[in-house]
Amino acid sequence: MMSYGLVFFASLVIFFISQIIQFYLGAYNFTTMYISFCAGFILFIPLVSLVLHPLLLNKEGKRETFQFRDLLANIGLVCVVQFLCFLIWITDAIVLYSLYVDQNSFLAKAFDIKTQARGDMTFEFYCFNFVLALLFSFLSIIVGILPCLIARLDNFGVVGNFVAAFSFAKKQKVMLCFYALLIASSVLLPLLYAEYLFLVIFPVVLVWVFTRLNEAYLLSPISKK
Repeated sequence: MMSYGLVFFASLVIFFISQIIQFYLGAYNFTTMYISFCAGFILFIPLVSLVLHPLLLNKEGKRETFQFRDLLANIGLVCVVQFLCFLIWITDAIVLYSLYVDQNSFLAKAFDIKTQARGDMTFEFYCFNFVLALLFSFLSIIVGILPCLIARLDNFGVVGNFVAAFSFAKKQKVMLCFYALLIASSVLLPLLYAEYLFLVIFPVVLVWVFTRLNEAYLLSPISKK
């Protein structure tokens, strides 16, 4: 039950941060950029998924022994990496916004971005962010969720865990693309169009995807016998 509570708490934190960001973007007339922040939140999914590790089943169908101090140690490392990735993405998003949506914004002036007027490309900007959210989700599964999951179940070593994750992804491309679509949709659509539903949809989807990945990995030939 602790894992479910923690994933809901993490969802609540993301939702709270998103509302603050949305408020200030609206105050400065940058509401179009909100989708970029929503897409960036997907980068934190590997961090959020750490709280689900107590739900992992081993090959005997039993829960893995999990110490709370192990969770704190993992969160510290993953949090730094994910936060840096988020900052890099948001910086790039500001540049893209200034290039294609509002070439005369103070952001463009602050970052000294000069470009010829391209007209309103808001629709293209939204489409680009949706595609990027899907990519972020796919990468979060392969280089974030899966290596940590494999480390808990088999632990092939740091490099070996990533190799196993990529091998698993190579064999399960369609399944992982579907899961990536589910995760991306569970973040973007509620935050953009049905705010409070995010607190229900995102945790449910993440838990379901995590448990399915656990089961699929145990059934794969990559898992230790």
